[in-house]
Amino acid sequence: ENLHNPVMINEIISFLPLKKSINVIDATFGGGGYSKTILEKFNVNQLLAIDRDPISKIFAKELESKFSNFILINDKFSKIEEIVNNTKFKDKKFDIILFDIGTSSNQIDNAQRGFSFNKSGPLDMRMGASDKNAYDIINNYEEKNLADIIYQYGEERYSRVIAKEIVKNRKIKFISDTIELSNIIKKCLPKKNQLKNKIHPATKTFQAIRIYVNDELNELKTSLEKTLKILNKDGLILVVSFQSLEDRIVKDFFNHNSGKRWRSSRHYPELTDDGPITLKLITKKPIRPSDLEIKINPRSRSAKLRIAEKISIN
Repeated sequence: ENLHNPVMINEIISFLPLKKSINVIDATFGGGGYSKTILEKFNVNQLLAIDRDPISKIFAKELESKFSNFILINDKFSKIEEIVNNTKFKDKKFDIILFDIGTSSNQIDNAQRGFSFNKSGPLDMRMGASDKNAYDIINNYEEKNLADIIYQYGEERYSRVIAKEIVKNRKIKFISDTIELSNIIKKCLPKKNQLKNKIHPATKTFQAIRIYVNDELNELKTSLEKTLKILNKDGLILVVSFQSLEDRIVKDFFNHNSGKRWRSSRHYPELTDDGPITLKLITKKPIRPSDLEIKINPRSRSAKLRIAEKISIN
């Protein structure tokens, strides 16, 4: 069953051109919600979908049988340029490249994938092929390394306490279940914080482990750089992100390539990039989901949509 709802789909399609034939890359196919809507509503010449998760093949079958101009490649989106060059799309440029970063409901709601802190399952968290999994990290990494991962990728202020408690517990027996890990983390956060915060106390730690397992931030940086080489003039990059680390990468990439003045820190003077200006910002500030969408799909509440347009190189 496909449980994933594409976030801000109406906002996204409002920016897509209706009057011309377009080549599209859906770089994070997931459950196929974006691809399906675009194929049904627009004049699509070719749509190339990419997803590293093997489960995406199941959700692609309906579109493959219905649309001859659709193809799914099961691989990492950091290989976006190589995928284009190794398929029938070689030498083509694309008008739309779309990213929906993070986990899908199909991954979170399947307890056996190990993404959820609310459901009992094995500690895994792999989105696709990976040389790491959550079990190895939780049970084998040194305390300092573990704390650094939780702090860096989860922005969790109690990372040291959590890492110390994990090591203490795994000395008694290996931690193998998501609920077991979730309960250990929950004990580390002050109760007053848990009452005040709307999110589950294990949210940031699970996010950190997942990002580290799948090398998500480097994947995003690499992919964004490669989009510039395969995007048509006047083509759009649209990115939906769900947490601050991802959004910061997208914002910086758009700003740096549009020549916008930026600050590496509020304590330093503004800087400008000396490189060529290749993008124009379409969204000066990120677009957020409507109150109605958040009510229907609470997981959309943290989403941010940023859009940039490819322009000729100066």
